[in-house]
Amino acid sequence: MFVTLIRDEPEKIADIILKVNKKDNYGIRDTLIDCAGVCLPEDVIRTMITTLQQRADKEKDEYGKRHHLMLIESLARQIKDAKLFEKTRIASWGNLSTAALIDIARVYLESGDVETAHSWLKKISEGETFQAYERDKLLEEIYHKQGDSEKLTELLYQKYRSHHSTDTLQALLDVIGHDKRNDIINDEVEQILKTDKLRESDAKFLIAVGKIDEAEEYLLGRADQLDGNHYGSLLSLAEAMESEDRRLVTSLMYRNLLSSILERGYTKAYPHGIRYLKKLDKLAASVADWKEFNHHEAFKEKIIQAHGRKRSFWSKYEVKK
Repeated sequence: MFVTLIRDEPEKIADIILKVNKKDNYGIRDTLIDCAGVCLPEDVIRTMITTLQQRADKEKDEYGKRHHLMLIESLARQIKDAKLFEKTRIASWGNLSTAALIDIARVYLESGDVETAHSWLKKISEGETFQAYERDKLLEEIYHKQGDSEKLTELLYQKYRSHHSTDTLQALLDVIGHDKRNDIINDEVEQILKTDKLRESDAKFLIAVGKIDEAEEYLLGRADQLDGNHYGSLLSLAEAMESEDRRLVTSLMYRNLLSSILERGYTKAYPHGIRYLKKLDKLAASVADWKEFNHHEAFKEKIIQAHGRKRSFWSKYEVKK
């Protein structure tokens, strides 16, 4: 019956959506507006827009007015009326933020107007970092559609250099050619090793592209910057280097993870800390050269002196040892 009503009397469905939305103090029913384009024809949606604009014009409360205008934006986007979306966003906020400029550009792009989309992105100040990822994704699509391989390559190089990952590498190689893979990786590895600041994402990248020796060198050279509070990323690096049998650098990362748990006195994480310490015990037996770093026994004595009173930790460690 409902399907029949949508097909034969879509105006009734539109009226129902607008009525229930009118009594919606928390915006829960906005979803009905957001998916109207799935079941209603454009002429009916434009009638809904007229009704919502009338409500906005009569609304004295600024928040209420913006809510009606926001619903118009949603409908305008669904019917790909970018000009209406632009007009409504300006009416709602006046001065446009970076986010608004990106939103308007996105709707123009979705509507097939690539040049106007590009012109809106150009309004964003140079050096602006807010929503840079969203802006660059739109620019990437725009350059693809414009066939501007030079600009596209420049953008993808910039993304690759600012965030080294297999994804940014793949996107760049898809444009410039996969035959350049080794040169592109080697050039960037050289730059990564020249930097003083540790970026765990760079270490992860080195491992991902098979540069294990370089990853080890990178991490050992910046061991004083390892931070056990970065649990997720540091643990994954430790596990990766452990799988490559790089015992010294693996030990240093597990030390930091353990120290973080003990320094915070985070009792719920003690089982993890005990596991790290037992792993350090085993790794120590096969580390032939500790370089400038403390031997395992010296490290262990240091944490006993600092955290020896944490009996709930040490008692379980001794039991499990």
